[in-house]
Amino acid sequence: MNGMALYNFHRVLISTAALFFLAFSIYAGMHYVDNGSATNLIMAVVSGLVGVGALAYLFYFNARLRRLSEELTQR
Repeated sequence: MNGMALYNFHRVLISTAALFFLAFSIYAGMHYVDNGSATNLIMAVVSGLVGVGALAYLFYFNARLRRLSEELTQR
């Protein structure tokens, strides 16, 4: 397995995690609307924040990888 395959696997893993957290946030939010439980609200907010954080990390990772690639091709 070469280095680029590992980067691609990391992208897929982080993307999947972000989608999971955002989908769970919607799910917990819908349950909060149905029954008004504070636990569901907390789960919705926290999982939404983690999902947005994972997306932010993915954008950071891609930008850093692009910058690293450009630096290596200039040499």
